[in-house]
Amino acid sequence: MQKKLSLIIVGTIFISFMLLMVISALSIRNLGIKNAEEKAQIIANLVQDGLSAHMLSGTMAQREFFLKKISTAKGVDALWVVRSNSVINQFGKGFSNEVARDSIDEEALNSATVHKQIIEDSGTVKLRVTTPYIATEHGTPNCMQCHQTKEGEVLGSISIVFDITEARTNGILNALMILGFSIVIMLLVFMIINRSMRPLMEIFHSITFVMNKAQEGEYVRRVRCSSQEKEYQNVKFGINSLLDKLEGTLTDIEMTVKKFLALSPNHQPDLLLETQSIVHELSDIYQFKRTIEFDEDKEQVYHRIGSILQHDIGLKDFVLIESGKNDIHPNIVFDASSQKRSINLNCRALRTKQTVTSDQFRDICGLCNTSASHLCIPYLISSDLELLLSIWERTPEELTHTKTLLPKIQNYIDAARPELVSKNLTEILKVSSTTDALTELYNRKYLDEYIEKALSQAKRNGIIYGILMIDIDWFKMVNDTYGHDIGDRAIKALSQALKANIRESDTAFRFGGEEFLVLLYECEDAMVMQIAEKIRLAFEKMPIQSNTSATFYKTLSVGASIFPKDSDSLLKCIKFADIALYNAKDSGRNCCKRFDPSMIETKELRNDF
Repeated sequence: MQKKLSLIIVGTIFISFMLLMVISALSIRNLGIKNAEEKAQIIANLVQDGLSAHMLSGTMAQREFFLKKISTAKGVDALWVVRSNSVINQFGKGFSNEVARDSIDEEALNSATVHKQIIEDSGTVKLRVTTPYIATEHGTPNCMQCHQTKEGEVLGSISIVFDITEARTNGILNALMILGFSIVIMLLVFMIINRSMRPLMEIFHSITFVMNKAQEGEYVRRVRCSSQEKEYQNVKFGINSLLDKLEGTLTDIEMTVKKFLALSPNHQPDLLLETQSIVHELSDIYQFKRTIEFDEDKEQVYHRIGSILQHDIGLKDFVLIESGKNDIHPNIVFDASSQKRSINLNCRALRTKQTVTSDQFRDICGLCNTSASHLCIPYLISSDLELLLSIWERTPEELTHTKTLLPKIQNYIDAARPELVSKNLTEILKVSSTTDALTELYNRKYLDEYIEKALSQAKRNGIIYGILMIDIDWFKMVNDTYGHDIGDRAIKALSQALKANIRESDTAFRFGGEEFLVLLYECEDAMVMQIAEKIRLAFEKMPIQSNTSATFYKTLSVGASIFPKDSDSLLKCIKFADIALYNAKDSGRNCCKRFDPSMIETKELRNDF
């Protein structure tokens, strides 16, 4: 770069000197030609005056001596005079050399104008000037006194040839002198420029090298300069300080982010681009985290995680499986699989809590499709909640690429973990607050919430509910005879009988103590009593084990009512079922009774309903 710049400067100076040389040479040549032309005009005037004097004095016969004398003047190479036809007609042809020698003489006589011609070869340069003599009666002498001619007619001409070789030689010598001078100056300029630009080019090359390395992602390089001049040192210090701050800031950002963000191994090699990528990923994760904070439950969070895995990260064939303690059975919470997948409790990843990939060992997990490359990653959300991501890929190469995405997936799982824990805990608390711990049936508190929703829906859609109120016969005797723990077994046995003999659309509640309530959805009279008998008979056959390993059996009493047939108030219908229950007890127990208004004994009691 330094040589190139120096050559440009020197070349510009050289071209300038060459132009100056050419201009000087041409100027000297033109000056020589100009001087010769002026000299030719002087000689032409002198010859005209001399010839006029000879004519007036009558000595025209001696004019040849006069002309030869003038032709020997310095610089004059040849001189001759030509008579016009009018002069020849009046005075004769004159000497033998006073005739037109060529077309230039003839042209000058005919046109009455001065003609000039440069004759140049390798050795000499000559200038010929042919000047016509024009007759006039107003000058001194009066041409009309001697010549029989008209005003303005050409009397003759004089041709003079000058040798101007010296002018050309002087021009060439001057040009060569300028050339030599310019070469010396150019060499001096080249040396001065090259010397003065050395530190500039050094720091320029150093900056270029450092910037190229920075563009490649290497920010440890620094600008160097051997010159101690203040200007260069200021440039060096400014750029290096900027690079120090840039490298320090980017490194600090990366180290800080690594504390709470897993980085993919295929991140950009350029620290600046890597930092930009990290910031974008942080922004996306923060936006995701802010969004799931306002989701209602775990299912919405799972759906958002699945959507990000599918649309942002680019997974195509995968499922998310929730598992854990507290009766959280493995279930698919997001399905983006290409075919119907089922959950097997013997899944290696579920069982070992370790990542399982198909390239670890041949047929490592016999439950997975061995024809495809697969990857199962368990994520521990909390001590009682886990999330399993199962991914299927078509080729080992695609599986290798998917593995590089795991840190990014980990970031989203980590961001979702607090919300999943919180929402899972909320669900547990909600279930525990509305579910009976012993029977795992809904409790009295949930019944109050359920009735409010069910009543509005039933009235709006005309839904019929069958209501069963159930009580274990002589339950106090169980507690008194075997103890409360065996009484709990009897209660739990009844809850199992209820779960086994009601439909999925039906809802069972532990109403209190040994008393249970069942709401049968869209159930007419006949079916209500059939279900009641089915429950009663099922419980009657269920053995209850005591502490002595002996078993015993218990019976049920069931009261039934129909909403809205018996009343348009669901609470009243529950009360009617309770009245029917007590009627069954009064009738000898171990039976089912349908509510009838006659079961309300007193008029005052009837008025209450």
